[in-house]
Amino acid sequence: MSSVNISTATKSLVKDGTLSQTAANSLTNQSRNVQVADVSMLYDDPVFSCFLIDESGSMHPYKQNVIDGQSEMIQMLRKSHKCKKGALFVVQYLFADSVKVLHPFTTLSANGSDNVIVMNKGNHYNPDGYTALYKSLFYLLQDMAANIANAQNNNVKSTFTIGVITDGEDNQGGIQPDEIKNIIQELQSKGIIRSSVIIGLTNSQFSSSMLNDLKNRLGFQEAISLSQDAKEIRRAFVLASQSAVSSQAQNS
Repeated sequence: MSSVNISTATKSLVKDGTLSQTAANSLTNQSRNVQVADVSMLYDDPVFSCFLIDESGSMHPYKQNVIDGQSEMIQMLRKSHKCKKGALFVVQYLFADSVKVLHPFTTLSANGSDNVIVMNKGNHYNPDGYTALYKSLFYLLQDMAANIANAQNNNVKSTFTIGVITDGEDNQGGIQPDEIKNIIQELQSKGIIRSSVIIGLTNSQFSSSMLNDLKNRLGFQEAISLSQDAKEIRRAFVLASQSAVSSQAQNS
């Protein structure tokens, strides 16, 4: 995999009008190199599906439900139109005290011959710590900026979907939610982000109204409230995959 520096990517995106200078300044505040997907040999416009999964300590009672749900989500994505065309890229992040990248943007194969991590194979999910949601979303937006710039440099039109599954508010800070909102809304207005959904596993500390406030604070398009019941947690992953697949249908 080749890599692109965030500063280089954002300069390119400002120059072609994809991002404002304000959004670019936010993204380059913590510049780094990002591994980018190889889009040079595609025959169909790619969709990049991004999933952020809460791994904070409060998720520990539901560990196996999350593992099962994530595995089901990947299997559903393998049946999608874009996947069968070899044009579906998946990235997965776990977030607790910090963000953990399960794997960078990787082509999902319909027959399973890929490097996309399925959490029921191996020791990948171990809930502990706090909820660094804002830092994790910021990290994702940096990864997205690098891959958008790389696709444009290859004359490829890319679109993105974002699905977040969490059972609580951010409690780590470090990034202002307004910065995230501004970047997301710019990319949504350009049609680059086709779908953004926060699926909240609501509880006594995280109500449906708090979830909706979080959606608005971050500029997401949709919030879905579910309980922490085992079936509902698995349903969260089904809904996340459906959101990505629905966007693929619009983009096919």
